[in-house]
Amino acid sequence: MSKLKPLAIYIHVPFCARKCAYCDFASFAGREDAWSDYFAALRAEMDAWADRLRAYEARSVFFGGGTPSLMPATYIEGALDHLRGLLPFAADCEITLEANPGTVTVEKLETYRRAGVNRLSIGVQSFDEGLLWNLGRIHTPEQAAEAVRMAAEAGFENLSIDLMYALPGQSIAQWSDTLARAVSLPIKHISAYSLIVEPGTEMERRVESGAAILPDDDLVNEMQRMAVQRLAEHGLARYEISNFAVPGFESRHNLTYWQDGDYLGLGSAAHSLVENERFSNPPELARYLAGERMCERTERSLRDRREEMLMLSTRTVQGMNLARWQAEFGEDFAETHARQLRKLENYGLIEIEGGFLRLTPVGLELQDSVVLELMDD
Repeated sequence: MSKLKPLAIYIHVPFCARKCAYCDFASFAGREDAWSDYFAALRAEMDAWADRLRAYEARSVFFGGGTPSLMPATYIEGALDHLRGLLPFAADCEITLEANPGTVTVEKLETYRRAGVNRLSIGVQSFDEGLLWNLGRIHTPEQAAEAVRMAAEAGFENLSIDLMYALPGQSIAQWSDTLARAVSLPIKHISAYSLIVEPGTEMERRVESGAAILPDDDLVNEMQRMAVQRLAEHGLARYEISNFAVPGFESRHNLTYWQDGDYLGLGSAAHSLVENERFSNPPELARYLAGERMCERTERSLRDRREEMLMLSTRTVQGMNLARWQAEFGEDFAETHARQLRKLENYGLIEIEGGFLRLTPVGLELQDSVVLELMDD
């Protein structure tokens, strides 16, 4: 067994063809002029970590954005080659690249495969043309389906798509149709997220002006329950509130976040948690290119660690490992939180079984409230 410590690596690629109406990520449209300088800065940032990386083994690498599939695939290949020169990759290292329909080609897919990318996450969002237009997406439903089929034909077995529900004007019939079209594709994983209207986005402006009407809570819950049922019927089991997979194809990278593992973020706006220290890079492209790194460095307090373990682990269907809580904090969680646990069990929101505290299906719908109750010491 390797003595090297496991590490998940996130690489942010902040370029896109057009900013989506709901997006509050650090992403920049029309900046082709910065691509070369940005990837040079990424390699320099990797080099700055060279000494510390010798103690680690990469268990997952995730290229997110933005739209990493927008630029020539040789940029991705070069970044991976450079990273491999600094630390070993696990034999089964999961290497994910986010891709948008309309930006992938057969040639790019071949380069990704050659570079070692073994998982694609394709941003479909919807199979309804009107909803895609309102979201500001640049692809059609047909292009989305074609991108998945093209990737499968190129040899990618581990394929994931992103879907969104609770969209302005979205009906239950439209969501049902999107799910039906999704499960007809050769995919192993689906991330199905409820729309969150983020401050400062075009979507927020539409909602506040009344130009966009969000569905009510009952309809949102109906959409979520439909996804859980339909996807399970097609072999995609829910393993986290918003994520579903054929067993064995769960996202290892995202599981690192939910299981409180170490992860290093590279690129503008990337966040990290390494050896109990949190830090981030500046979101502004100019600041990142000028060499600013590791802003807002903070050591997690004991309270931070407790709250984050509880909040993140209960997002998963497996739940929180009570033995790990005992080992980390020297406390029997079931004993010290007996009052809250009895209350939540009586409401049918949690269960304790096999050494894990997990939320029931109803509890997962109310996860924020359940966690707040359990944080009440």
